[in-house]
Amino acid sequence: MWIGRICLFGWISSYISGFFMEPISHRKYVAFLEKKLFQASRFLPFGKYSLRKFMKRVLNSTLRNK
Repeated sequence: MWIGRICLFGWISSYISGFFMEPISHRKYVAFLEKKLFQASRFLPFGKYSLRKFMKRVLNSTLRNK
């Protein structure tokens, strides 16, 4: 259950930071969040790969096209 809260917090923070940060800084922030998600989901026995793939898709959706 706590991993869901981490994912939700990561998505909300990356979505909000997209309005205030420069595009390159925001891209680096999203990469940082993906790295931390990888570290947080390392010990999960089942579903870690699908969770990583899902969160990578969600976090990358907050990036601008510019």
